[in-house]
Amino acid sequence: MKLLSGDRNQCQACKEYFNSVKAFERHRMGKYGVDRRCRTPEEMMERGYSLNKDGFWITSKRPTELIEQLRSNDADNRTTQA
Repeated sequence: MKLLSGDRNQCQACKEYFNSVKAFERHRMGKYGVDRRCRTPEEMMERGYSLNKDGFWITSKRPTELIEQLRSNDADNRTTQA
């Protein structure tokens, strides 16, 4: 079980974990009382969602996470070129 604090939450319908209320609200689609449902993980990834290092869905990577990913990719590239 993941620690839920701050804006972190879990959808009671699909059981996925979200890092913010914004991410949680955006994963739901359709009209209330008509065809409301959760997006699948594939649908979320198509819309730019990703999982952070703690396993929570986020709507986009933070600049610090992007920088860390770029540094990691650069290090991997240097290793494979050597």
